[in-house]
Amino acid sequence: MGRIIVLFAGFSLVWSSAFIVGKVAIADLDPVVLLAIRFLVGAVCLLPFVVRRGRRFLQMPVMRFGAIAGVLNNALYLGLSFMALQTVPAPILVVIISCAPLLTSAFAALTGQEPLNAQRLAGFAICIVGVVCVAVWQPGAGSHMAHAGIAGMDVLAGYAMAIGGTVAFAFGTVYLRAHSVGASPVDVNFWQSLVGGLVLVPVALFRAPELVLWQAALHLQTLMAILYLAVVITLGAMFMWLYLIKRFGASKAAAAHLINPLSGLILSAVILGSDIAAIQIGGAVLIGFGLYIAVFRAPAARHPVCRKMSGSCKASS
Repeated sequence: MGRIIVLFAGFSLVWSSAFIVGKVAIADLDPVVLLAIRFLVGAVCLLPFVVRRGRRFLQMPVMRFGAIAGVLNNALYLGLSFMALQTVPAPILVVIISCAPLLTSAFAALTGQEPLNAQRLAGFAICIVGVVCVAVWQPGAGSHMAHAGIAGMDVLAGYAMAIGGTVAFAFGTVYLRAHSVGASPVDVNFWQSLVGGLVLVPVALFRAPELVLWQAALHLQTLMAILYLAVVITLGAMFMWLYLIKRFGASKAAAAHLINPLSGLILSAVILGSDIAAIQIGGAVLIGFGLYIAVFRAPAARHPVCRKMSGSCKASS
C-alpha cells in the first residue's frame, strides 16, 4: 500500500504544480493561448520518440484514440476550466472539478467497466467535504467570492464551463480506460497533445487576435514556465496519469485528483509562503480518510452461509 500512496501523492504534487507555475505564465498570456502553446510544444518534444518507434503511431486506431482523448482531456477539460477561472472563484472551481471521481465512477458503472458500490461513493463524498474545507475556507476566499459577483450571465457561463470541463474529464478518463489496451502511452500522449493544441489554436486566436499578445511567450520567465508545463506536466504527469488509469481503473485513478487541493495547499505554503488554517488541516485528514475508504481499503468480504439441511449456500456480508 505504501508504494501506491507514494504514487498517488507524487502524481498529485506534480500535477498541482502546474497551477502554481501557470500563474507565472498567465500574468503575461491569455490562458487559452498558454494551453495551446503548451500542448503543441509538448507534441514537438514527443515527436522524436514516436518517430523512433516506427510507423505504429500513424495507425488509424491509435490516431483516433489519441485525438478523442486530446479533445476530451486537453481541449475541453483544461480549456473550459481555465476559461471558467475568469468568472468562477478558484476555490469553487476546485470543488466542482473534485466531483469528477463521482462522475467517473458513474460513467464506469454505466459502461460496465467497474462496479459501483456504497463504500466507494461514501469515500468520495468524505473526500469532497475535505476538499471544500481545504479549497473554500482559506484567507481571502470570501473577498474573492464577493468580487466574483460579476454579471449574472457571465457567472452562469463560467459555472457551465466548469461543469462541462468536469464532465469531459470524467468521460475522458473512462474512455482512456476502455480503449487503451495495446496502445503505447507515448503514441497516445503525442496525439492527445497535438490534437488538444490544434483544437485550442482557433479559440486562442479569437481571444488574442493580435500577434503582440502572443509575443509574451518569448519572455524568459514565461518561456521557462511554458517549458515546465510542456515537459514536466504534459509529458511526465500525463504518463503517470495514463499508468494510473491502466493500473487501477478509471474511478480509482480519478481519486488521485482529490489530493490536488491538498497538494496545491502544500506547494503554496512552501513556495509562496501562504498560511495554512486549522480547518484546512482538518480537510486534509478527511481527504486521506476518504481515499482510504474509496481506494485503499478492500471491500467487505462476503462469506457464504450454508443451510445444513439442503446443503445450499448463499452469500452474506
